[in-house]
Amino acid sequence: MATRALELASVSGAERAAGRAVKSCPLCGCGKSQLIQTIEVTRGPAASSYGLRLCLACELIFVDPRLDDSILARLYDEDFYFSTGWALQGIAELVMREIQRTRQRRVQRFVPAGALLDIGSGDGRFVQHMASEGWQATGLDFSPAAQALAQARRSNARFLCGSIFDHEFKPESIDVVTLWQVLEHIGEPREFLERTHALMRPGGVFVAAVPNIEGLSARLTGKRWWGLDVPRHLVHYSPRTLCRGLERAGFTVLRVNHLSMQYDPYALLHSSRDATSCPTWPNSRSLAT
Repeated sequence: MATRALELASVSGAERAAGRAVKSCPLCGCGKSQLIQTIEVTRGPAASSYGLRLCLACELIFVDPRLDDSILARLYDEDFYFSTGWALQGIAELVMREIQRTRQRRVQRFVPAGALLDIGSGDGRFVQHMASEGWQATGLDFSPAAQALAQARRSNARFLCGSIFDHEFKPESIDVVTLWQVLEHIGEPREFLERTHALMRPGGVFVAAVPNIEGLSARLTGKRWWGLDVPRHLVHYSPRTLCRGLERAGFTVLRVNHLSMQYDPYALLHSSRDATSCPTWPNSRSLAT
């Protein structure tokens, strides 16, 4: 997935985007939080000042205010999902195919086959790959542009447009749910995780990859860290907060990985180009590797 960073600088009050205050933690519901960072976005429909708040109960970091959904939708145009004009296109395609095979191995370590739902499926590469390997694969993305490109791949996969709350899935009908760098975009994680858990068969597996707010690149590059992506990323997880959220929704955490060959090198390089600060996150801890 290619992402276009929003520019950071000062912005006049007349140009500020409309948003609503986030009065309680979207993961645990606690009404007490601490402001730990302020970030200004200067251009486009998201131009405004945003705070990063730390929940004093579960330690989730979330963006406040949250933009109206109509404005957020404008931040996910075709350029967000799809790269064009890649240099070394052939090599890039080989890398992307290997990424899908790596994801497949991660899933099949726990579930060898069955029904898979990939949420935030983007251009549909992973869903198409899993369908070709015999899975009953469905992709779900709220972007019509993403759905159109995914369907153009002409595979046996199914692609839906909208959110998990927009479609009727039979309870306990899905063996695997995957979210590759998507959960941080979901502003109601508690409701989302509970809904997802209800759809999954006993013994099913939920696989999510998210930026790590306590990771090395976040510590080195501070507010210029690629993983912040304010205001598109509505919540920011550490391994600790992610595990807590999953367990509250009824999941049992089987494994936590701290390395992504797809995202880690790019994130550190992109963030380091213009890093200007390196704040210390309150209550942060070192991560095992």
